[in-house]
Amino acid sequence: MMKKLERFLYSRLSRHSFENEHEKFLYLISYVACTYAASMNFFLFFFHLAINVIPLLIISLADFMIIILCFWLVERGYYLPFGLLLSGTVIIHTLATAVCIGTNNLVIVYLLVTLMMQIIIPYASKLVRTVVIVVLLASMIAIVLIGHYLSPFWDIGDSYGVLAMFNIHLAFFGTVIQLTIRNTIWDTILKFNEKELEKRKGEANTDPLTGLFNRRYADNFFNKLSNGQIEPVWCIAMLDIDDFKLINDTYGHQIGDLVLKLLSSLIKTSLRKTDYVFRWGGEEFLILIKDIDVSVAFNILDKLRARLESETVVIHDNVLKITVTIGVCSLDVHNVEQSIDECDRLMYKGKVSGKNQVIM
Repeated sequence: MMKKLERFLYSRLSRHSFENEHEKFLYLISYVACTYAASMNFFLFFFHLAINVIPLLIISLADFMIIILCFWLVERGYYLPFGLLLSGTVIIHTLATAVCIGTNNLVIVYLLVTLMMQIIIPYASKLVRTVVIVVLLASMIAIVLIGHYLSPFWDIGDSYGVLAMFNIHLAFFGTVIQLTIRNTIWDTILKFNEKELEKRKGEANTDPLTGLFNRRYADNFFNKLSNGQIEPVWCIAMLDIDDFKLINDTYGHQIGDLVLKLLSSLIKTSLRKTDYVFRWGGEEFLILIKDIDVSVAFNILDKLRARLESETVVIHDNVLKITVTIGVCSLDVHNVEQSIDECDRLMYKGKVSGKNQVIM
């Protein structure tokens, strides 16, 4: 039950942006209050329909409309009118119930649960909520006086017991929810913040077009490699798409982006999970292959080159063939920049000697 509640609360948070933790808490607890009020009113509507007390039925319908308005107010961050409307709705409903069918059905618990809401939900300043508490206490006194001096207009017979049992459950669950929901909400906010932080880190470390790791992530990776935090045996390769400028000039940047995304996906799926691919810039990709020597890396990359060459992109009935040139060498973890320059030099050597090849 609590897991489902957490998932529900998390789904609500993910739909909005908030300035601080207080706003997140206020939004969630206000939304829960509206949901609880709607579910309770749902039962009361059908109860009033069953006992055929028309004034209370009309009030229940009006309550539904007001609760919908409260949801709307919460969604837009208007917490003061939400709190006042919800509290006022409960007060009017309670007094009307006392007048119409009497007070021996524990109707006063509606006011007690709403009073607790003033303490737990910080929808307004302490002064405003104190005024509402005073009004609630005055309403409780009015309920006692109504029960003592005024006979109910409707006698609902055995239905008094049904309503009394419902009100007992309402008071119990309303109290339990308000006392326990605070911790659940803060736990949800904490998990949400952790996931958002991970998401932002991921966005900062990945290229938005291709989804590959970017140069920033590569720099962090090489720092860890130089500090001995990562195993040191790697081969490094620079891959460049042949004639990519011509593709952009001929077919437009939208097709160029499509080619970049297609090749990125193919490169990633062609390598092992232990290998790394970075979008280095433009049409260049830096590849790290783990725990193999240069000759084995050459064979792996040549198979990758052949696979990329076999792929086609169809543009307006024209078939576009994509080829790449790759330079590969061993990675010197103590001189990463030199290794990058070396594989880049080898790649350009392949460019001037015909393209569509791997040079080591």
